Amino acid sequence: MSLTKIKDARKLIDFIENDITFQLIPSNYCPYHNHIPALFTDIVLQAGLNYKNIVAPRVMKVYYNYPNCETVQEFHSLILEEGLEEIISWKNEVKLRRIEDLIQFCLDEGINTSQELKTFLLKPSNKVSFLNIKGFGNKTYDYLLKLLNVDTIAVDRHIFSFLDKAGIFTKDYTYTKDVVETAADLMDISRRSIDYSIWSYMAYENKKNSPQGVLELI
Repeated sequence: MSLTKIKDARKLIDFIENDITFQLIPSNYCPYHNHIPALFTDIVLQAGLNYKNIVAPRVMKVYYNYPNCETVQEFHSLILEEGLEEIISWKNEVKLRRIEDLIQFCLDEGINTSQELKTFLLKPSNKVSFLNIKGFGNKTYDYLLKLLNVDTIAVDRHIFSFLDKAGIFTKDYTYTKDVVETAADLMDISRRSIDYSIWSYMAYENKKNSPQGVLELI
């Protein structure tokens, strides 16, 4: 860890501790972390969409409508039987294709359960192959790990904007992730919690500053 990153992490901590409106909120575990259809629906749909109004209802629909469909193989069979578009109530071909590509990736790698997926992703050499799936980047990788209840941070526009407010100006994904995770470690709080706390803070700020009061949760 470079001195610059540690310096920026401490700068971030100072900003957090001096902002009376910032609240540290514990991050709950994902209730569907063992349910492959809900997991895959979440990680693919969340990019670029309103989470509360568009993504979450579809994720929970899949989770509750197919409680016994938990594995990659079962999801694959369900799609052949009912069709992915019908299962997740979505027509956009790009995102449908990404879910299908992710399923095929898991089938090719011999991944069937969420625990097997978690074990696979935590092996550094496997990250590269996961990122080769079209449309998947670092944020998707880290976001999936968060849903699998790994203590990590998924850097999105909210976190970049928060660091800007703290006077830390960078658009480098890895550097930003290192700074925020170092800050969490120095504060002795979970990385998932600081991620969720920043997300909640920036979501409120965006809503407060929006003339229409529209909140984008992505």
